[in-house]
Amino acid sequence: MKISKKLLALIVVISGIVGFFVVLPVHYVLEETSTDRFCGVCHEMDPMVISYQKDIHAGSGAIGVKAKCVDCHLPHDNLAKYVYQKAVNGIVEGYIHFFGDPDSINWVVNLKNKEHYVFDNGCMSCHTNILDTTASSQQAQKMHAHYVKLQGSDKELKCVSCHVGVGHAHDM
Repeated sequence: MKISKKLLALIVVISGIVGFFVVLPVHYVLEETSTDRFCGVCHEMDPMVISYQKDIHAGSGAIGVKAKCVDCHLPHDNLAKYVYQKAVNGIVEGYIHFFGDPDSINWVVNLKNKEHYVFDNGCMSCHTNILDTTASSQQAQKMHAHYVKLQGSDKELKCVSCHVGVGHAHDM
């Protein structure tokens, strides 16, 4: 069976239109659910939102760079991991909001799990040359070299292993 060029062109055009109308809403939903406003809508997030607003990552620094919640709390190494983790986070947070007891969350105790919900590649997307810069202090260079040395080992560190007060944990 031979497909004519016109039929092939029609299939390509229709596939492109269908693809566009599938991708566009998915992109829109991902964008709208990635805003700080969306993440902070649940009342149980109030302590995080208040603390974040006082942090340099909320745009209060000299250069005004502002990190969104998803910049730190979702992986950025590939789209599949990003979407998967976003879905998992949404399901867990939604369950807690509607069926759990959000008022019983002890945020200070929960900080011990920070390595599981803050992703280094989010940090590195803004702090692009932090591991090899000579502009930071000698101690910082030494600690960042130690971080690099431990990557892939069973003693691997995360950025928040040392930078414990980053984001919104500093005044919890």
